[in-house]
Amino acid sequence: MKFEHTNRHGFLLGTIDFFTAGIFFVIYMQLGLQKELDEILSRKTQKYYIAYLIGIPTLFIYPLVWMGRIAEELRQTAVELGIPGPYTSFRHMVLWNTIGLPLFGPSIATMRFFDTLNRIERKLNSIDYSFPLTDR
Repeated sequence: MKFEHTNRHGFLLGTIDFFTAGIFFVIYMQLGLQKELDEILSRKTQKYYIAYLIGIPTLFIYPLVWMGRIAEELRQTAVELGIPGPYTSFRHMVLWNTIGLPLFGPSIATMRFFDTLNRIERKLNSIDYSFPLTDR
C-alpha cells in the first residue's frame, strides 16, 4: 500500500476535533485513516466510531484509551523501523489530553500522534516492506 497523506498537520486537526467535540475524527477515521492504521499495525483495529459511542457513557475515557493504545503501537512500529524520536505514546496521549492546557493539550497530543504516523508512512513509502513488521 502506498500512503498518500504523509504530511498531515496534527495541531490543526486536533484543534478542529476539539471544536467539533470529537465528531471530526469519527468522520476523518472513516474517510481512510482507519484503513491506514490497520495496514501499518497489521491488524484490524476497532472502528473509531464504536470507540466514540462507547465513550459517551464513559465520559470519553474509552476513546482516549483507544487512541493511547494506537499511539503506543505506532511508537513501537517507529522504533522497529529505526525512525528517530520523539514519538507519540500511550502516556503522552493520556497526559496531554487530561492535564494539558484546555484546547492546546489535545491539539499537541494529536500533533505528536500525526507526526509519528507521517514519519512511519514516509519511511514505509521509501522502502519495500511486507507486513507484519514483527510478530506482535
